Amino acid sequence: MRRVTLAQLFGAATFAVAIVVGVAFAWFTESSRASILKSSQRQQDLVARRVETRVVRELGRAQRVLEDVERGIHAGSMKVDPAQGGALEASLFTRILDDSHLEEVTFTSATLDGYSPNGDARIAPDSRWQLSVYRGSSGAILTKSTRRESGADGPFVAEIRDRGPDTTFASASFVPAGGAPDPTVHPTFSVIVSQAQHGKAVWSDLHWSELDGALSPRDRRVVVSVQKAIDDAAGRFVGVVRVGLVTNELDAIARPQASPGDPEDVQRVALLATAPHGGAPRIVARLDPADRMTTLDDEIRVDASRPPPEIRALLGSSFVHGLDRRHPNAAGSLVVDGAPWLATLREIDLGEGGTAGWMVAVLAPEERYTTDLRAFERMFVAAFAVTLAMVLAIAATTLIAMRRGLSRITAATTRMRAFDFAPVSDQSAIRDVDDVMHGLERAKTVVRAMGKYVPIDLVQRLYSSNEEPKLGGEMIDVSLMFTDIEGFTTLAEKLPPDELAKRLGDYLAAMTTAIEATGGTIDKYIGDAVMALWNAPTPVPDHAVHACRATLACLKAARALYASSSWKGLPALTTRFGLHEARVMVGNFGAPTRLSYTALGDGVNLAARLEPLCKQYGVVVLVSEAIVRRAKGDFVFRRIDRVAVKGKSASIDVYELLGATGDAIANLELARRYEQAFDAYLERDFSKAASLCERQREEDPPSAVLWARCVEMEKAPPPEGWSGVHVATSK
Repeated sequence: MRRVTLAQLFGAATFAVAIVVGVAFAWFTESSRASILKSSQRQQDLVARRVETRVVRELGRAQRVLEDVERGIHAGSMKVDPAQGGALEASLFTRILDDSHLEEVTFTSATLDGYSPNGDARIAPDSRWQLSVYRGSSGAILTKSTRRESGADGPFVAEIRDRGPDTTFASASFVPAGGAPDPTVHPTFSVIVSQAQHGKAVWSDLHWSELDGALSPRDRRVVVSVQKAIDDAAGRFVGVVRVGLVTNELDAIARPQASPGDPEDVQRVALLATAPHGGAPRIVARLDPADRMTTLDDEIRVDASRPPPEIRALLGSSFVHGLDRRHPNAAGSLVVDGAPWLATLREIDLGEGGTAGWMVAVLAPEERYTTDLRAFERMFVAAFAVTLAMVLAIAATTLIAMRRGLSRITAATTRMRAFDFAPVSDQSAIRDVDDVMHGLERAKTVVRAMGKYVPIDLVQRLYSSNEEPKLGGEMIDVSLMFTDIEGFTTLAEKLPPDELAKRLGDYLAAMTTAIEATGGTIDKYIGDAVMALWNAPTPVPDHAVHACRATLACLKAARALYASSSWKGLPALTTRFGLHEARVMVGNFGAPTRLSYTALGDGVNLAARLEPLCKQYGVVVLVSEAIVRRAKGDFVFRRIDRVAVKGKSASIDVYELLGATGDAIANLELARRYEQAFDAYLERDFSKAASLCERQREEDPPSAVLWARCVEMEKAPPPEGWSGVHVATSK
């Protein structure tokens, strides 16, 4: 098949245009305008979707806290007894402290005596109390407790714990704050405990903060809250949890300009809500920091007496009147100061129980999208007046630039096929080429970023095979490592969150470097714990040897870190390791839309149980006999015990990794004497085993453990058929 060149294509196209331009020009420009405007509606819808996502994500903060509190009540870890209010207060305080966007977390307790015929809850009079932890106007975190002063008919009184600016939990005592209303009559309680709403997470609309009741209207905060009636694990109603967010972040999300960094971007965004009885929508989020909030028809909305002209035109346009209050979606055009504008309205969907009628409005002048078309029309008319020679000259210049651009694209794709994703300049004189190069650079950025979240070998394999990851896995022999830090919780309590994050980052970086240097793959970080594996996704010969070598490297890297200035004089921590080699299922697991590359199987569970066993024997590394079989020629081990780990009936021999073969190993003689004692223990010679351990139990923790066990067994010998298996009773 004969293939044409770009020069031939340009020549034919020029000739064809010269023939049909007179007839097609009007049709072309008009259809182009219609297509551009249709595309612009899609662009505006994309902008509206992004804003909707940000709003939903912001409101999701409160939803997650509510669910967290509910789980704590169900699990029994969060006591709701008013006599133990300190524990509940500490839990609510922690959630406010962890998220600066939260305005309050409130728990209102009462006893439910059933429902009235119309579904309203009947509340016992003598069991009503409320505990609120909230952020004051000064930024300090306060606690307000409201309960009856005395008896079932006594008045409600409040007391407040004002901690001041340091926000520490127990920095102040409760101070009486006078009388208070019954907390169970507030709509965020009475409506939520009704039979129709019981057990549902229900969002409020904007409302004045109940906790700012003593402030002037100008100083009161506007909040939006989610609340839910909570039952305990036995299904008994215990109270209502309310989580409130200040609306400052919603104001920031819904600023008038869609792209604040671009001074030429005239696209506008606003957050609106349908009116309760029809009519024009109302503004929910401030378009300007100076805007004030006011109450309109029992709803709190922005007092938009002087909105921008495009917003004023939208609110007065015909296509926004009579919108469906629950699903306000629409698109249309309007006139702003004599110029046509395009507008798109998209509902903010919070699901069942969400705030109904909220929407994102995106507006832009039609000229924003048709400027290039109008410029093209003028350029086309001017270009048509020049000679064919000039057209051919322009075509020739374009051909040269296009060929150069195509050469750059070809070179870039060739480097990508070689898995070279280093960034390069993506600028070109031709916009289309520049867009393609920019797209390639974005794709390379994504691939580089993926390598920080998933194993880079897995990314390379998926890229090379040009396939998407799928659910499922394969059975592979792997070596597994589980680590955990002893005393990390104590350290965490002493450090500020940002400092703790830096120190943990330094620690995990040291562990990761040591593991990846031996061909290991980080499966996941679980707080300060690490799960790693060898021989997947990339085959690693002698993977058990590499796992042992990585363990020693991790210990060395940790010692170097603790001795460095970056550790800032903090106490050195002890990391415990558990290693096991097994055949497990390795692959992609999870949901079709969210996968995790990991290992599953009985061998993984066994490896995870070995690490906490270290604490029982006073060692830092325990490995299974499967690891020892694979690596005994390269490393020195000490058999510690024959144990059935928690949750397992079968037993295995567990070993302590002492060091690499040829290393100078301290206390090696103690380790070998321990093994002699353990052999005597297995032979039921408990007296001999205890005697061997007696001499060194002060300096060798495993010897102390075995000595104590042998002493007990001398007093109460095990039954016939005893195999020496020690059953671990804890993880």
